[in-house]
Amino acid sequence: MNGLRVDLVFPRFKILSGAERAILGIAAALLREGQRPRIVCHQFDRSCRPRLPAGVELACTGAKLDWSRNRYVNAIFDYLRTLRLASTLDPDADMRVFFGPSLLLAWRLSWRKRRRLPTIYYCWEPPRALYQDRKAVLSRVGILRLPLAGALAIYRRLDRRMVAAMDAVVTSSPFAAQQIESCYGRSARVITLGVDRTRLDQFKRERREGTPILLTVNYLHPRKRVDLIIDAVAWLHRNGGLEASAFPRLRVVGDGPEKASLEAQARELGIEDKVEFLGFLHDDDLPRYYWGATCYVHAAVEESFGLSVIEAAFCALPVVAVDEGGVKDTVEDGVTGFRVPACGADLAQAIKKVLAMPDRGASFGVAGRQRVDTRYQWRRGVEDLLALKTGVNRNVG
Repeated sequence: MNGLRVDLVFPRFKILSGAERAILGIAAALLREGQRPRIVCHQFDRSCRPRLPAGVELACTGAKLDWSRNRYVNAIFDYLRTLRLASTLDPDADMRVFFGPSLLLAWRLSWRKRRRLPTIYYCWEPPRALYQDRKAVLSRVGILRLPLAGALAIYRRLDRRMVAAMDAVVTSSPFAAQQIESCYGRSARVITLGVDRTRLDQFKRERREGTPILLTVNYLHPRKRVDLIIDAVAWLHRNGGLEASAFPRLRVVGDGPEKASLEAQARELGIEDKVEFLGFLHDDDLPRYYWGATCYVHAAVEESFGLSVIEAAFCALPVVAVDEGGVKDTVEDGVTGFRVPACGADLAQAIKKVLAMPDRGASFGVAGRQRVDTRYQWRRGVEDLLALKTGVNRNVG
């Protein structure tokens, strides 16, 4: 059989969200281009299985990673137990790409002195627990605060040493590349991500009049700042000057540790009847909600890319987003949507502008779909990755 044997290594495929969807998208694109991709992991959540293409091998050990009720403590095991994946790697692989916590395994393999495969590290962003989110993490671990603070300080030094040892670092966006340059002092090549055009167009239709629908799709974690979007809906209710028939409903797709807190927030603000928490949706059902919405809203803290943002844009949704992170590349302010400061009132006012347009932002949606269709293609990302392999092999050899 022709084609390169490619191991994609990621310890834990949790509920199907951005990282999982991106890795599976890369695997599918490799397969379409005649390569032989293989997913290597300890855990593979059942929500990810519908996105695993027939023909992509799954090598899953089933090893236990959850040893605590605290997700931050469990994240440590994602890193430590990644070394056990070494025996699961394909010894005849032509290429290996290590994602996220598998950096530790990539570093271990880089010690080998004899001729070896190049170590390619796909870094979504420098680990938030070591950099941006360090204080937030320590505030959530109770009596483990002091020992964890020491461990994080040690691991931060180790993290920088490991990244320095990689033969190549790749990432998802120019913003993430800038973060990597800032933290590690080395450049990262952007590997283009894409969207599943066939799946997203299965419910394609013209936007309908009636109650405006706001949509956000997120893992419900504090850094996603869905609370700001709920604040924006409350602001519109109090200060928007909208008629009852024009007041938007917010649909929140996703699940996570902040769900109960967000539901309580909506109740306290008196808008629980205006906010629907839909939970996790099967990936094939999600396009129905994109096409059924009026405006997509994104508020995450410095999100490195935001796959749901480009999916929404491809479904011709205008996007209102905070002006930070990867959306500076994916959302063109005043053309495909609006980028505003991370404030509920500012989000609300931008949403109101979209709703006030005679066509409810249809021109933004057309421009957004065209932008995604032109710029974001899985095939291009695979070409970038395979071209990188050639150069790195030359340097390693």
